[in-house]
Amino acid sequence: MNLADVKAKSVPITLQDGKERHLRFTLNALALLEEKYGSVDKAFEEVQKSNSVLGLRYILWAGLSWEDEELTEHDVGNLIDIGYMNDMIEKLGVALDDSMPVDPQASNVLAAKQAAAEQVREASGQAAKLNASDPN
Repeated sequence: MNLADVKAKSVPITLQDGKERHLRFTLNALALLEEKYGSVDKAFEEVQKSNSVLGLRYILWAGLSWEDEELTEHDVGNLIDIGYMNDMIEKLGVALDDSMPVDPQASNVLAAKQAAAEQVREASGQAAKLNASDPN
């Protein structure tokens, strides 16, 4: 991966406290995911395959931590309303997509980016099912 090809975009996201934050997968955020899961793909697979709330919280925290180093995983969990889970997952996918290289020559990274985006879309569908089955 050529670091010059990484876009420095962030996705605005407003959590339950009403404060606008910016979701961005910096090199450090991607490294956190690799440290915990072995790869970025495996992080999203964990969320998708097992509907892991812990995994989702960790991924969101990793994407938000660049802006506020005091923010903890627990803080992020308290700031997520289950009713907005689909929106969170969609924004996660956008932020991940915006953080990856744009060089089409980097086919292995492009394939990983596409796989991760697909996993986010699948997780979004699963979150919608969970939301629909919630009687509250």
